[in-house]
Amino acid sequence: MVDRNVTIVGGGPVGLLAALAAVAEGLTPHVFERRTGPRGGSRSIGVHPPALEILERLGLLSRFVANGVLVRRGLAFGEDGPLGAIDFGSCRGMHRYVLTIPQRDTESILWEALEARAPGAVTAGWDLLDIHDHAGRLRLSFRDLEGRRRHVDPDVVLACDGKRSRIRAFLGMGFRGAEYEGGYAMADFPDTTKFGADAAIFLNPRGLVESFPLPGRMRRWVIRRDAEHDEFVTADEIVETINERTHHRLQPADAVDASAFRAERYLASSLSHGAVALAGDAAHVVSPIGGQGMNLGWIGAAQIVHALACADADAASVESALHVDAAQRRRAARAAIRRAEVNMWLGRPMDQPRLRERFVRALLGRPAADVLAHVFTMRGLAWGV
Repeated sequence: MVDRNVTIVGGGPVGLLAALAAVAEGLTPHVFERRTGPRGGSRSIGVHPPALEILERLGLLSRFVANGVLVRRGLAFGEDGPLGAIDFGSCRGMHRYVLTIPQRDTESILWEALEARAPGAVTAGWDLLDIHDHAGRLRLSFRDLEGRRRHVDPDVVLACDGKRSRIRAFLGMGFRGAEYEGGYAMADFPDTTKFGADAAIFLNPRGLVESFPLPGRMRRWVIRRDAEHDEFVTADEIVETINERTHHRLQPADAVDASAFRAERYLASSLSHGAVALAGDAAHVVSPIGGQGMNLGWIGAAQIVHALACADADAASVESALHVDAAQRRRAARAAIRRAEVNMWLGRPMDQPRLRERFVRALLGRPAADVLAHVFTMRGLAWGV
């Protein structure tokens, strides 16, 4: 095994997990992050079985489980009541559930684990300024909050710097995609339902409503908004929509972290360039409906690190390993985008909702429900379907 200096730009969930995977593989990670600590909020909450397997290999699963909720079943409702359920217990593998945990807790666990296993691996408060060729090697230039500058000459760069990746832009790599029609909004509320640890989806003619359990007897509610809106949303709008479409009575004053968002899809023209690999939102953006984004980033980050650990010492072997891995990850990203689009189609406003309800009832019957559970829990992405 060859010890390599791996510079990771971006210390969000994907960058932190990449660093932990690098430590486990015997590599030396160095994470540069603009922020000075884990972010607040709970935007991304779902951890699917393929990602749970990665956390288990890294010895982190028990901490995640202790701080999350194990969702073993998803319930579907139409206008007039229940349509059926998906039982994740029908899936193969050790982890027959989806774990829900607020993103702030996810980042805190990863940040603390990395500091314990590789003290000093995270350099916080430093922003990327430039990336260029220097004497045949990549050179990254950073600046801190006080204006001081620092240059780094890594063996390999992992760009985990988000949708607006500077590294991707510096290298001139394409990033094609689009924004889907329709807007969404979400907020967390105290759990007043009888769903317990079950997730629930409501297929209303005016649009989707989703509900997921969270730790501390809270629930995340997500709505498809009635019309095109700007990025601002009020708790009153979210509550009114939920009340009308689901008949669950919530109170605006109880809303936590209310926010609006748009669903998008983007995919980089290539996920590697020489000794640079793109990961997470820098590589691909998937609609959040279905909760695949962070998981796809983790799966990709673990694959990149493993490819690096298995590559020979010379630069050509590293670049070849990253190129082969990038093609595999791009195929998986396309599959995730297609799956997310199916989820969105099921939840869009419809003039003939009864047809959709009959279709969903059929999907929730055996054996189709077992296949659906397999797809919803992100299994089989490597096959590109």
